[in-house]
Amino acid sequence: MSFADLPGWADDDHAAALAAFARSCTRIVKLDAAAPLDSKTGTSSIHGRAGDWQPACAAALQPVAPGSARGFFEHWFLPVRLPAERGLFTGYYEPEMRGALTRHGVYQTPILAPPPGFVMRAGGAGFPTRSEIEDGALDHGSLALVWLESPVDAFFLHVQGSGRVRLESGETVRLAFAAKSGHEYTSIGKILIDRGAIPREEVSMQTIRGWMEANPAEGRNVMRRNDSYIFFRILRNIDPELGPPGAEQVNLTPRRSLAVDRAHHPLGALFWLTTRHPSPDGGSEVPFAHLVVAQDTGSAIKGVQRGDIFFGSGDEPGEIAGRMKAEGELVALLPKTIAPR
Repeated sequence: MSFADLPGWADDDHAAALAAFARSCTRIVKLDAAAPLDSKTGTSSIHGRAGDWQPACAAALQPVAPGSARGFFEHWFLPVRLPAERGLFTGYYEPEMRGALTRHGVYQTPILAPPPGFVMRAGGAGFPTRSEIEDGALDHGSLALVWLESPVDAFFLHVQGSGRVRLESGETVRLAFAAKSGHEYTSIGKILIDRGAIPREEVSMQTIRGWMEANPAEGRNVMRRNDSYIFFRILRNIDPELGPPGAEQVNLTPRRSLAVDRAHHPLGALFWLTTRHPSPDGGSEVPFAHLVVAQDTGSAIKGVQRGDIFFGSGDEPGEIAGRMKAEGELVALLPKTIAPR
């Protein structure tokens, strides 16, 4: 394809996209040229090897005038349509919640670090489930990083994979993904649909949260149906303008970082994404046509045309991400040296 074929290409903020891509490039330039861009994707994908991307990355890490960012991408890359033309796109965000470093008062829900020597095994073999961990199979006292005010906040922190916690002192710390138990993830949204608690067409993060807060005892039982458990690490002195580290271990950028299926797309890859997202109040839809970077992944992200957009931190990004579920299309941007293949 040509860049003129991409709807909205000329109107995008290419400088913002370049800043996000440069964060991925700090990893890519350190790889062996013959290595895959992402070890989990391997060398069989259309995205080539690290050496195919390193010249563009070296240039991205040099000063580029904001007005030249569009020319940068047009110089180094070509858009290539993927075999499946339409797919499903959802959203995620970094929630903000209240917590304490010690257990007291309303702060009774622990967020745990991985136990010493933890190694994830397929299917969580030999490791306790969520309900067993909550019932004391792991030592909460020694592993707790923080204690949250709300068990519902804790559950959605597990779903999102990162979050910001405002402590009683006024300090804000970030909880970043550290590991997962290996047990299969179970969607509580599907459970609530099957139970008739929420109609399928009304399921969103907001309706699920509302139901769980209105039905705390039943909500706890439903949450425990998801055997998967996420462990975290705590980060201090966070940059409020940047998102949490994603799977690529670079800070996510709102509306520029995309979680992908690494079986098909490597971390660090570039895409032009066209879709629509809801307004914060859910009353309308807004076109989304942006250059995005694959910088994260998720257990529910499966397929060539499947992605999860990082919308940012706090309430408004949460309102958008919680309602986001739309068709769209990814077009890959590949280095010119390999695009003709």
